[in-house]
Amino acid sequence: MSTRRTLLKTALAAATAPGLLAAREAAAAARPADFAAAAAKDPRLTPLFGVSDATGDRDAEARLLGRWPAGLRGRFYRNGPALYERAGQRYHHWFDGDGMVQQYRIDGGRVVHRGRLVRTAKLAQERAAGRFVVDTLGTSFPGQPPASGPDSFNTANTNALEHAGRVLALWESGSAYAMRADDLATTGPVTWRGDLAQVPFSAHPKLDAQGHLWNIGAAGRKLVAWHIDPAGALARVQLTDSPFPGGMVHDMAVTARHLVVPLPPVKLDFMAPTEGGRRRFALTPGEPLRVLVMQKDDVAQQRIFELPPQMVFHVGNAFEAADGEIVLSFVGAPDAGFLDQGAVSLMAGQPGASLRSEALLARLNMATGKARLERLPGSDAGVEFPRIHPARVGLAARHVVFGAAWIDGPGRERALFHGLQLLDTDSGRVRRYDYGAHQIVEEHVLVPKPGGRGELDAWLLGTTFDARRQATVLNLLDAAHIEDGPVAQAVLPYWLPLGFHGNFTSA
Repeated sequence: MSTRRTLLKTALAAATAPGLLAAREAAAAARPADFAAAAAKDPRLTPLFGVSDATGDRDAEARLLGRWPAGLRGRFYRNGPALYERAGQRYHHWFDGDGMVQQYRIDGGRVVHRGRLVRTAKLAQERAAGRFVVDTLGTSFPGQPPASGPDSFNTANTNALEHAGRVLALWESGSAYAMRADDLATTGPVTWRGDLAQVPFSAHPKLDAQGHLWNIGAAGRKLVAWHIDPAGALARVQLTDSPFPGGMVHDMAVTARHLVVPLPPVKLDFMAPTEGGRRRFALTPGEPLRVLVMQKDDVAQQRIFELPPQMVFHVGNAFEAADGEIVLSFVGAPDAGFLDQGAVSLMAGQPGASLRSEALLARLNMATGKARLERLPGSDAGVEFPRIHPARVGLAARHVVFGAAWIDGPGRERALFHGLQLLDTDSGRVRRYDYGAHQIVEEHVLVPKPGGRGELDAWLLGTTFDARRQATVLNLLDAAHIEDGPVAQAVLPYWLPLGFHGNFTSA
């Protein structure tokens, strides 16, 4: 069997895993009316209504507040699940929705928004059927149609990155979907080489300062290591065995010489009984958090480190220290509760589940194979979505910014971030800005100022949902003075679905 056929077979098996539940007990979609009743009592939940086929295309010029700097010019992208309901059906899990890419063009004192649903094969099939027909991560449907590969399930809903002149809408387990930067029209799935169609290209590639794109993909027992050159062409693809086959592989980091991949001990387990019924995701008993470190030029040259068992969605950065250690920052959680329950509760209109996550630092000794784990300051907050200065990717980075919730209570549940947290990893200083209980904070990114030298000689750019305005707001903060809050805002005349990740491209 060819390498491509082997990869597609294993990737397809992983993508169709929700069908295991359908074979035993179909998980009918939730009722939209139940969510609507919950949202009527809590206006912060409005974005989780999502969009429809008719409302999935949005265009507007934002109303500007404050002072937008003339030197800030470019395109800010976000992506996330957006279409949750169809023909009286509603997805169970937040991660199930079809992807919608948002683009904010910032130029000459104007901010213009454009949003488009990614025209995937899945979306086209369900539009034609008039109902949901494809199994997703958290919801199963009877009468699953035949699958032709991982892209049969591809929602393209996790990240958006402009690279080499095109926008890539990214998902966990299938192809990147390409979109045009000028109008966000979908041009189709990306095939990096003819024999690699549908081989998974994951949602968290890392773009280094030279414009090279590094990524991984999980296909059953194999991991795929991708290197895309600055012109957008495949420079190299490599394969290696996964040290935790069939497990979750979500994010990765790069250093000057290595790829660093956390492998949390989480697998799909549809039949495990629990007090609250069957669970889909849980930490596998007795399994550690593994960190796979591979040489970029030969992934067969690798080390596997073991850390205490925990859930990992996102990394901050990795770099090679002078003493030979690889230093990896990431967000860890003691269990898979948000993946298994929190993201389900949100879709049911119940945002009260606490996000028990904290910023951690792993020191990986490449000579001895030993690992040390450190808890970073600011761990009284639930944090996620770590971002660093883009010029420091793969190099030592002093500052990390997170979405955060450090106050529990009505309107400040930790499942919905209400603030930002900036951590100085050298001094341990933590600085914060609280947007308020009426706002839901999404991922913010660091954007270098023209001619800027330091990591904090940058803006912070990110979106919030303002429940009082019932509108999505693009916020601009000075990274060196985060506690002062936004220096400028762009208020849209509508709300958008809550998103996951995005990136900025300078004009």
